Amino acid sequence: MSQESSSNTSASTEPSKASVSDTTSRGSKAANFMENREMYRIVENDIDCTPDNIVDPDYVTMEETFSHAAFESRPRARSEVFKEPKSKSKSAADMGMKVYATTISLDDIHIDHTSNTEEGFTSDQQDLEIAPSAFYLPKTKPIMSYPPEILVVLTETETCFLFEMPSYSYDKGSPEGNTVEEENEFYQYITVGKGKNRKMVTEETQTKECVSQSRHTLATRPQKKNAIAFASLWDMHDTYARLARIRPEEKPDEMVMYQSAAPTLLRKKKVNLDALVENNEKSVEQILNTSQFLDAVLLTERVLATLEYSDAQKKFRGLIRLDALSLDLIYVYTMKPLWTLECEESQNRPISSISFNSKNNNILAVAHGKFTYAEHYNGLVCIWCTKNPCKPERIYNFQDPLTSVAFSEKNPNWLACGFSNGDVLILDITSYSIKTIAKSKRDTNPCFEPIWTASWRSIDKDNQYVITTCQDGRINKFTSTKTHDFICTPLMRISTVEGKMKGMEAPRQCIKEDVPITRYPAALCMKWHPKIEHIYLVGTDEGCIHKCSTHYLNQHMDVFRAHAGPVYSIQFSPFMRTLLASCGADSAIRLWIEGIDDVILTMMCPAAVYDIAFCPVNSTILLSASGNVLSIWDLRRKTHMPCAEYSFPGQIVLTYIKFSPSGDNVFVGDTLGRVHTFHLEDTPIPPFYQKKLLDETIKRAICTRPQLLRQLEKLEKFREKFGQ
Repeated sequence: MSQESSSNTSASTEPSKASVSDTTSRGSKAANFMENREMYRIVENDIDCTPDNIVDPDYVTMEETFSHAAFESRPRARSEVFKEPKSKSKSAADMGMKVYATTISLDDIHIDHTSNTEEGFTSDQQDLEIAPSAFYLPKTKPIMSYPPEILVVLTETETCFLFEMPSYSYDKGSPEGNTVEEENEFYQYITVGKGKNRKMVTEETQTKECVSQSRHTLATRPQKKNAIAFASLWDMHDTYARLARIRPEEKPDEMVMYQSAAPTLLRKKKVNLDALVENNEKSVEQILNTSQFLDAVLLTERVLATLEYSDAQKKFRGLIRLDALSLDLIYVYTMKPLWTLECEESQNRPISSISFNSKNNNILAVAHGKFTYAEHYNGLVCIWCTKNPCKPERIYNFQDPLTSVAFSEKNPNWLACGFSNGDVLILDITSYSIKTIAKSKRDTNPCFEPIWTASWRSIDKDNQYVITTCQDGRINKFTSTKTHDFICTPLMRISTVEGKMKGMEAPRQCIKEDVPITRYPAALCMKWHPKIEHIYLVGTDEGCIHKCSTHYLNQHMDVFRAHAGPVYSIQFSPFMRTLLASCGADSAIRLWIEGIDDVILTMMCPAAVYDIAFCPVNSTILLSASGNVLSIWDLRRKTHMPCAEYSFPGQIVLTYIKFSPSGDNVFVGDTLGRVHTFHLEDTPIPPFYQKKLLDETIKRAICTRPQLLRQLEKLEKFREKFGQ
């Protein structure tokens, strides 16, 4: 740092003519100058401001020829370190000060990390591959398209002051103005005026010395190369198997015979022979029966099946869709087959019930029993996955034919099964063998007739029970216990209905003798109300539909005659919860609206209708299974005949229909033990207002019955008023 000298003799601006031999004299003069400086004191406002001497006499002075990077006064090029000889410029002693050996703090070293430390470095290993840096990733520009118009909103942000030097102005002539004017004149004098030619001298100050480290002293970055490491599943299996065979060190038993017994009398721990057998190599038969091997085979079969049914799987998952704006689009309701779920064990065994898993729609359980009373088959339950249409993933064999299956909603791996002898049990499908969670017994189950339907209901968040309907008209509730038993509780018993009823008009029966017995019709189907939890509907073999409640255990709430024969299925519309569709043995499909006694619409089929299904994405499409014919109905187009029909070859009867949640796929079961999977195409585009379209379709269908139409409008106004 430069400071003004108060004496004209303290320094000279003339160039020095001394030779190299005068270095010692100049050093002594600098030392004398430092000694003379200690005699002066600087006092300002009665405060001693004299700088301390930073030269510690305890340190030994360095030799004149010693050079250190910390005391270099100018930068030098890289080649100067090795090639350029010692500089003849003035050293630190020539500048009028002594250099002392001192300890440099590492905290004061500033390293420039942006400098290239590999410049000019020649590596000895020339065979290394060029590997990318661990701290660098290649920049890939994403593929993007820009919209034709971009909305840009400009808002004012908060001002951040990084540096501020306020300016002060005072009135001229005032004391503050005179002071500022004198400071400005002095600053002008020492910067651009004659004051810049003042005599200067270099002196030591208390400024902190910054020792900078050059890039020549930094370590070079190590070379990298690419390497490949591969470990297969078998390698990891062998490693863990080898670790499992390592026997732990046996420790002596702490129990002794006597307190003073010798160590030789201590009992050794018993060796577990079963553990030793498990650690030994297993045979092929033992490996084939393990669950780990079966799980691995299951996943492998799924992968292989995906290769075989690649195109069908794409259609089933919705990856291939028709263009809704295509000009050649026609509405012909095409059913294209995807695959058929069948195996040797289920061949020629009629399908009695199918249930889809509540958590995973790809998993379905198929129950095989008997279709007619004269047939006799053993029971069979097959667990299929749509990812593997070639072979079922679980097969469970039973002695008695099955009549119904149902998956639990809270425990997706629990499957409730009903049998023709009245037994009810719960299976855990995670096991490859039969694993029973709960099973009814004869001392707790009063039913000996076939169980036609089974469904799950929840008591609270943790407990749930199974509701079953039987051939003798009983509706029972089964609750599981900790002892894996099913406790049966009677919930309702359907009685025979006599006299005139609401609904369809039945022909007058012949007069018969009064026989003092009570008859109970069979409860063939059951459906829970979509809005009210405690209400359910039961269809009987008399053709009647009973409206019951869990709050009334001895009588039904309402009943109406729906068909002239047994009622096989009841379904609620997913878009209009008050619309009910029923099918039966009289070859008819009838639509009912809750609150109206008369039938809304009747659609006739060529044979008895065993099942129906509403489309989940189109409110007016309905499927029915009649004999060996699969019919597709569209209520907004025509109701006197189906829009499309598909006949199956052979003497078979279709017993089950189910839509997938996407509404594009249909599952159909038959009496030969097969589950056909179809893809529904060439259907009308689903409207935005589904309920409005269905309501208009129903009103157009009953336009010839004005009394029924007025009753429907009154019912709609009543429900809108009370929010039902």
